[in-house]
Amino acid sequence: MVTQRDEVRLPPQISGRERTVMWIRDNVPSFIAVILIWEILVWFADEPALFPSFGIFPGTFGSSILQRAYEVIFLKAGETSCILCVHAWHTSYRIIIGIAIASVVGISIGIAMGISVWFEKFMVPIMSMLLPIPALAWSPVCVLWFGLGNGTMIFITAFAAALPAISATWTGVKTVNPVWTRAARSMNASGMVLFRKITLPGSLPFILSGIRIGLARAWRAGIAAEMVAASDWGLGYAIFDSREDLDMSFMLVGIATIALVGFIIEKFIFERVERATVIKWGMMAEVGSG
Repeated sequence: MVTQRDEVRLPPQISGRERTVMWIRDNVPSFIAVILIWEILVWFADEPALFPSFGIFPGTFGSSILQRAYEVIFLKAGETSCILCVHAWHTSYRIIIGIAIASVVGISIGIAMGISVWFEKFMVPIMSMLLPIPALAWSPVCVLWFGLGNGTMIFITAFAAALPAISATWTGVKTVNPVWTRAARSMNASGMVLFRKITLPGSLPFILSGIRIGLARAWRAGIAAEMVAASDWGLGYAIFDSREDLDMSFMLVGIATIALVGFIIEKFIFERVERATVIKWGMMAEVGSG
């Protein structure tokens, strides 16, 4: 007796408009909740100088966070237009260079630790010594080495991001499914072929996780370092400098900019890389699925 099988249906194609609606549905409520919680805090505190309003309600736009954001984005200060953009640019390119250096160095060392026993034994004590050191502790040393500005910032951010990349990559290489390795060896795969086909894809979820953690640490270390070692530009420098004028609105605008850049990197870079690699390969479930 032949039984009739259920028809196999492919998942429906999602249009660009539907993707936009889904993105708004998944992300915008969180922003609205944060704004409302802040406005409730402002109402209870009743200290406009220390707790400025966000400026979304009628009569609250003047001297609000949105008003200050408009001024530092659209109004010209001296010879500089969009002063917030200039600060964000200086911070961003320092972080990008630092994370790029950290990714190359960290992934290379992590892979070497995972596939070489003697190198692993050599590096583990060094890692144990370096991991407890806060990246910001290097600030005085780096100022003497590189002076104020970019060199110090890049070194600190690279140091902060490299250690998670090394640890995660090392763990990923060491925990690749041995069944995959044995199956590949049974088909005479070895050397670089085994590395490219099995080791690297198998450890990729850990590598991406390490880079993500490293990027978060690099942002925190870089912003903090700008407060003490930047020369004249950067979000950390701007936030710290604005305390002299008790410009709380600008401080919060700078903090919101840091959060927004991190959100953009997470949503539009890391999530897309994950969807194109480990999620597409079935090695990791998408956020919110299941």
